[in-house]
Amino acid sequence: MTSKRSIPSKDGFQAIFESPDIKFSSNNILVLCKSNSFDVARIGVSIRKKDIKLAVNRNKIKRKIKGSFLAKVLELPINDYVVLVKRDLIGKESELKKDLEKIWNKIKAEDDKQGSN
Repeated sequence: MTSKRSIPSKDGFQAIFESPDIKFSSNNILVLCKSNSFDVARIGVSIRKKDIKLAVNRNKIKRKIKGSFLAKVLELPINDYVVLVKRDLIGKESELKKDLEKIWNKIKAEDDKQGSN
């Protein structure tokens, strides 16, 4: 993932946590969206050590989330997206993939709906 598609750590995340424009949720993840002044959609992923102990597993989940985002990035509105992993997802990769697909489609539908108004 190129650095221009990533949200810089602490400061970038903090602004989105404080006042997200839109929230989308599933059983496993929460996605916060906030419009940005850049020309590209950006993503950040947050996984607590408390929820997933091993860094190897946290990184694997982050890669899957970022890969899903990059596959859909051209269809999504230009926003900053922060994906918060709610609970232990080890061994639930197919569930994560379905959740991400649903949320990206909801975001796209919400944008299409707002664009037509």
